[in-house]
Amino acid sequence: MRAPWAIVCDFDGTALTEDLGDHVALRFAGEENYRRAEDAYRAGAYPFSVLLAKIFAPITASPAEIAEFARARAVLRPGFERFLAACHAGRRPFLIVSAGLDAYIEPVLDRLPAPLRAHLEVRANRARIGPGGLDVAFHGSDCGFCGFCKGNVVRELQAAGHKVLVCGDGTGDRHAADAADAVFARRDSSLARYCAANAVPHELFDTFDDVMERFPGERP
Repeated sequence: MRAPWAIVCDFDGTALTEDLGDHVALRFAGEENYRRAEDAYRAGAYPFSVLLAKIFAPITASPAEIAEFARARAVLRPGFERFLAACHAGRRPFLIVSAGLDAYIEPVLDRLPAPLRAHLEVRANRARIGPGGLDVAFHGSDCGFCGFCKGNVVRELQAAGHKVLVCGDGTGDRHAADAADAVFARRDSSLARYCAANAVPHELFDTFDDVMERFPGERP
């Protein structure tokens, strides 16, 4: 019997209603640093992984300070917890896969009920904070484009026998969408525009209730 569907879900702007990583960088590294790094990236000066390193680099706040800010700021997208609970009940693997940092992702997800948090696997870049600033330890191999290539995670799950559904919104979700068996792109997102421009089959969603309603095959 084929293994069940597995879910690969982006964090910033997908599982959450906004990009928490941007807010962490702006709060703790400053708007000037963020804008300078973003402008250089958009001008083609360096790849996305370098942008990530630069926007977080000046941060010297403690992990506890970052966690407190993240918990206060983060809002889960409507339906996320219901979708996760349905996947837990259906024994469908659910992975949060993010080019963001564990320092703000983990504290937010730890607010979930214990059984649901235990069902989640988190793969994210790691923050190493010291007196000189924050160093990003990138998770696994990077394709040079994504900051953490989610396409590799999709293919890993497929090799284990799963069909993979990807939920995402951004540039870093493109390779995952290219490899996935089903794609849900947040409406009006860069991922939705990419899928439309490149004939990648996809569904648009606003909430995770939309994903549950149009889940391929047997509903979760």
